[in-house]
Amino acid sequence: MTVADAELVQITADIWSTLLGLELRSAAPELTANGSADPDAQAAGRVFTGWILITGDWEGAVTLDLPSGLARRAGAIMFGGSPDDVADADIRDVVGELTNITGGNVKALVGGSCQLSLPAVTEGVDYLMSLPGSSVVNRVRLDCDGELLLVSVLERSQGD
Repeated sequence: MTVADAELVQITADIWSTLLGLELRSAAPELTANGSADPDAQAAGRVFTGWILITGDWEGAVTLDLPSGLARRAGAIMFGGSPDDVADADIRDVVGELTNITGGNVKALVGGSCQLSLPAVTEGVDYLMSLPGSSVVNRVRLDCDGELLLVSVLERSQGD
């Protein structure tokens, strides 16, 4: 199962526009989180990664990678404060909720009988997230006012 780039971009853009009032668009190829040519590279600073598992007739995961500044900005919008005043726990809640909604929309596209796990959020600098037995089947890079958001769909291999 592959989610088309256009579908993944539209799902994510609609969520961010509706909930946060922020515009997302496909990122220019030269926009990277840390200035490298590697589109998979994380930001030079702190990153928040939200992930949610989809199990059932189709198995995989959806992840959102946000640089700290964008995650903090989203938290400020959701909780009605300034970015400097948003607690890390609130930022994790917002990233988890954005991941949950995105995962639910992807789940609707895969069809069949599937369930979502609870979302989880990891944060830090220079870390790697992996789902053993899976591979990335789609990744889109989105620009939000010059900050890079990555949305990935991973599919678990049959028999793993």
